[in-house]
Amino acid sequence: MPPELLTLLRRDHADLQTELTLLLDPTSSIYELRTALDGVRLGLTAHAEAEDIVLGPMERMLGLDRLISESRAAHMAQESALATLVTMRLGTPAWRDRAHHLRELVRYHAAREERDLIPVLAAHPEYANLAAAFATERLRQLAMLQPSVPVYIADLAAAM
Repeated sequence: MPPELLTLLRRDHADLQTELTLLLDPTSSIYELRTALDGVRLGLTAHAEAEDIVLGPMERMLGLDRLISESRAAHMAQESALATLVTMRLGTPAWRDRAHHLRELVRYHAAREERDLIPVLAAHPEYANLAAAFATERLRQLAMLQPSVPVYIADLAAAM
């Protein structure tokens, strides 16, 4: 039996939480922080885009309009927090505060989706097809993204 949408969303949210938790580990090296941050960037972008593309057309349906709109707004808030995080100096106290904030945004969003959106979607006749569409779109989004991590000259000089 193929996975259902909830299973795929849970996996994405758990993967994001794992990477975000690594960002908060004070023993993580700069390399580990950069790698985890890039994982968050790639994962969050692919997840949010796939969800928007697959669920977006359902936003016009009564009962789903508000829920999908809220999910989209949550993703935008997460992407904004991520944009701030990637422009900050890695590992600083302010950077860790922003990483913690992003982790909390993802945690809250995951709980809301599971509690509010999925039960309404599960009652929809198209629900059985959503997982395959989401998985396909997520892979398509990942294929278009390029791994990249910011390099700070001061960090580069210190490493030499």
